[in-house]
Amino acid sequence: MIIFLILITFCFSLDISLKDALRLALKNNRILKKFERELMSVVYERKRSVIDRFSPEVDTRFSKDRIELVARVLLLEFTKRLHNIRAQKEREKIARITLEEFKNRLKIEVTKLYTSILIYDVYAQELREFMAVSYVRFDREREKMRLGLSDRVKVAEWEKTYRYYRSKLLEVQRKYNETLYRLKRYLGIKMEEDLNLKPINFKVPEDKSFQEKELLNYVDNNYKLRIKKHEIAYYRELEKGNKRLFFPELVLESRLGSKLKDGDTYTELNAYLNIPLFDPAEKFRIKSIKEKVNSLKMEYEEIKEEVKGKIYTFPYIWDEYIGKYIYAKTNMKWAEENLELKRSQYELQLAFDLGYAMAYYTQAERILLESKLNILLFLMDVYHTLGMNPERAFQESHFFLK
Repeated sequence: MIIFLILITFCFSLDISLKDALRLALKNNRILKKFERELMSVVYERKRSVIDRFSPEVDTRFSKDRIELVARVLLLEFTKRLHNIRAQKEREKIARITLEEFKNRLKIEVTKLYTSILIYDVYAQELREFMAVSYVRFDREREKMRLGLSDRVKVAEWEKTYRYYRSKLLEVQRKYNETLYRLKRYLGIKMEEDLNLKPINFKVPEDKSFQEKELLNYVDNNYKLRIKKHEIAYYRELEKGNKRLFFPELVLESRLGSKLKDGDTYTELNAYLNIPLFDPAEKFRIKSIKEKVNSLKMEYEEIKEEVKGKIYTFPYIWDEYIGKYIYAKTNMKWAEENLELKRSQYELQLAFDLGYAMAYYTQAERILLESKLNILLFLMDVYHTLGMNPERAFQESHFFLK
């Protein structure tokens, strides 16, 4: 009974869909958790800046003749600390956008790994079939050479063909396993756990044309551009805060003390203005911040042009992928017809033709699957470029395809 349970444990495999994989990645990915921690760090820093504005400070002072308990609270300040709070809010927005962008990049990366594994699986089967036929041809040619019906050149040629397909199979198996282990790491699944991937249900909108003009209205929604906007706002708030050097602060201070010699206690309550008068580094800080803002503005414009250029290339990529997809469907139709023909004509001497027909059919399956999944990944990249959820690529309709 124990042996039976052990066998069941080792035979167990986890079947997941692409949707399951995306959910697991968002739940378990360690890099994503790192970004979430960084966001919380920025949130706490923003809260600290708010408390720091008017929160009281209490400390104890010792000297040779007295001990004092001093409490201070800021009653009024002219926006210097307020600008720091606003700057921290911009940092928090940057961190949130960065986290959102990484989640969507993670979805695309997991989809790439998932689709690569599906393709490698079919590709390996294709190579096994070609390898099997070429090995039989190689073995037959050796037998014919023993009978004096062939020569060493033909034998070497078929051995070369067989060895080629075998080496390609080993390469694909290596890539399959590397990609599978990488996917497991992204999903937080143990390396030794068996994982079976379900097929992807995706319908290609092949009869649609790409309308890039529909995307240009969403250029500013790009993640990089949104982050740059908030970076500019962050440094502008710092600049405004540094310009408040000579602005006064009204402080209320309370003292409770005791003289050590005679034991007398005393209390004092004072309100005073604190006015900074001189800071030689101030003008350099302001100039440094201004140059940083100018640099970010130039970077913003460069990224914007880069995004526009990418959008203008989308129609050509779409036409290329659709052309390959239509070819793949045509190739698949030929492979089906060819396989049916070889089956209907099957005789012992035509066994090789049937074997090749089966291999070409599997090859056509792989080409069709690859072209289909490339279109899916392309649509995910389009949505990601617009700062949208790349999972919208699974929808049946898209506003930029008409």
